[in-house]
Amino acid sequence: MSLGRAYQQLKNVYHFFQAHFWRAWYGWPERGMEFYGVTGTNGKTTTSIVLGNILRAAHGAEKVGLLATIVFWIGDKEVVNETKMTTIAGRDVFRYLKEMRGYGMEHVVLEMTSHALDQSRLAGIQLEGAIVTNLAREHLDYHKTMEEYAAAKAKIVGLVKPGGVVVGKGDDEWVARILREVKSRNAKVKTVVFTAEEAKSVETKLIGDVNKENVLAASKLAQAVGVSREVISAGVAAVAHVPGRMEWLDSPRGMRVVIDYAVTPDALERLYRYVRGQTQGKVYGVLGAAGLRDRGKRPDMARAAAQLADELVLTREDPWTESEEQIFQDLEEGLRDAAIPWQRIVDRREAIKYCIGKAGRGDVVVVTGKGAELGMGVGKEVIPWNEREIVRELL
Repeated sequence: MSLGRAYQQLKNVYHFFQAHFWRAWYGWPERGMEFYGVTGTNGKTTTSIVLGNILRAAHGAEKVGLLATIVFWIGDKEVVNETKMTTIAGRDVFRYLKEMRGYGMEHVVLEMTSHALDQSRLAGIQLEGAIVTNLAREHLDYHKTMEEYAAAKAKIVGLVKPGGVVVGKGDDEWVARILREVKSRNAKVKTVVFTAEEAKSVETKLIGDVNKENVLAASKLAQAVGVSREVISAGVAAVAHVPGRMEWLDSPRGMRVVIDYAVTPDALERLYRYVRGQTQGKVYGVLGAAGLRDRGKRPDMARAAAQLADELVLTREDPWTESEEQIFQDLEEGLRDAAIPWQRIVDRREAIKYCIGKAGRGDVVVVTGKGAELGMGVGKEVIPWNEREIVRELL
């Protein structure tokens, strides 16, 4: 074990006891509530929101809470998550749960990251069921290897109550390993499998095959905990779109922009492949990579986009305190053999403006990495950034 990993595990002990401290501080607010966890590399937010809407259809909107990347449901409020954290700090988790309990909420969907699971930030919470959407390369700056990353994701199983259920994508190699481990070592937890092929027949207002998989995963978990098919259908029908996730904006000029949070090679390839199938025109890509994150995935991100775009613009995306030159060089490493034109436009607004200006009728501009976020990490500050509003202004 490396010195860095040993230090992280020591910090994780601190996180574990800190979570229990805040549980006690806020009066063990999780007691009497039912929890559902969603993890995976891609699709967590959409799956969480679909599952939340199914539970709303089953129990009433006033009874269902949600803590996800883009939004919190607390009482009758939908609060934008401006923390830039998918799973917030343990103190905030239990503070919000106390607030939810005060409103009489009884069912809560939690979007869970590998970091939060590894660090035991949700210690003390037991799940009725969990979903593992998929696993692809991500966060190896923290986990170092895919094996360690998968092991962190698998910790969600340990939060599931005896008699609970784990739903996972069976044709995903890493998820399949987790499901096999559940079957061989934890007979008290049930497993339910879904596949990409099975998802093709799913009916949903959300577009794209990946969203059909997300809907199917949420539906499988809901059905496993006793929600009827009719109620599941009603909950699914209530979700017409998820902000910043494969969100299309039309221009009077006949071109379109799609905004998506995709930040991994796998997510980018699936997004661009879908967009390519939706247009006979050209596809222009606006691509960046976050600073202080897994550098190794950056060339693959650029390569995935370049293989399916007609032109690519590299730009700023949450550089934080990392050298932007380093971020661009890592991305450009994946474009050495690119057969399409590409360039670097550091100013993100100008990069989007350039692509919108070039796109004609029937063309699509793909803007990834920010989705529905309302801020951009530059240096040690978060500056205001609303991608959707900026695109609307430019259109």
